[in-house]
Amino acid sequence: MKTILYFLIAIILFGSVASSFSFKTKKDTSILIQSIDNNANSGSLSQSAGIIENRLRDFGPEKYAVETIPERKQIKVTINNSRDLKTIESLIIQKGKLEFYETYNYKELTEILPQNNHLLSYFGGMEPKDSSTKIGCTAQSRVEKLKGYLDSLVNNHQCKFAWNLNTESSNACLYALRPEGKNGAVLNGGNIESLKFNQDSTIKQCWVEIKFKKSAIAQWSEITKRNLNNAIAIVLDNNVLSAPVVRSIIVGGDSQITGSFTLNEVKFITAIGNNGELPLNFKVVK
Repeated sequence: MKTILYFLIAIILFGSVASSFSFKTKKDTSILIQSIDNNANSGSLSQSAGIIENRLRDFGPEKYAVETIPERKQIKVTINNSRDLKTIESLIIQKGKLEFYETYNYKELTEILPQNNHLLSYFGGMEPKDSSTKIGCTAQSRVEKLKGYLDSLVNNHQCKFAWNLNTESSNACLYALRPEGKNGAVLNGGNIESLKFNQDSTIKQCWVEIKFKKSAIAQWSEITKRNLNNAIAIVLDNNVLSAPVVRSIIVGGDSQITGSFTLNEVKFITAIGNNGELPLNFKVVK
């Protein structure tokens, strides 16, 4: 009788522990984001919430709920059992401004810089090749300190500096973008029909496929024609995702964003690029 009783107690205790464990693994996590714009209203918050929902849907299989809190200018996102909250936080507050820029190579940049500049000293004095689009690399922790100096070197209408801030690396690399006209970028996210991520598991490579809208195909073809053997930088919120060198004229409107991307990164890029810019700026408050 005692044996049976102990056995029943053991089953009850095990069931309680198992239930507790199951509950914890399925526990929801909430992320609260706050608009930092003075003009935020219920309409722009609802629009932002819709874009965030679409991004989450495209990014992964996790269940989620998005709720606006207009009186506080906040949006609450509840995720079920997410394993990568840092990426999710970035996904829901990223502005989402996708742009394409012509670039200066190192030789071209030196021709517009003041002669007494000390740019190379910030990169260990290493001088890149004349044809290099990558001006130099340094620790990500130094990027903010360099921004003021870079802004003082050239007129913003003449050159725009941008960094490649890769989450998988502690280093950041500098690029010199060539603004064109009022908007600066030669094309932007509004010219894109769709983005699609792809991967080749045999060579462990991931990339993003771009399909431009019909109205932009001829323009993209002309841009690639005048940039043969030069790089075009693909920029997301002032962060250079990739700067591939154009090797041939692209006439069909289909291109690729290639680089040392993980599957998570290409899913992130497509989730952002396919759903447009957020009308508001946000920060995580919880």
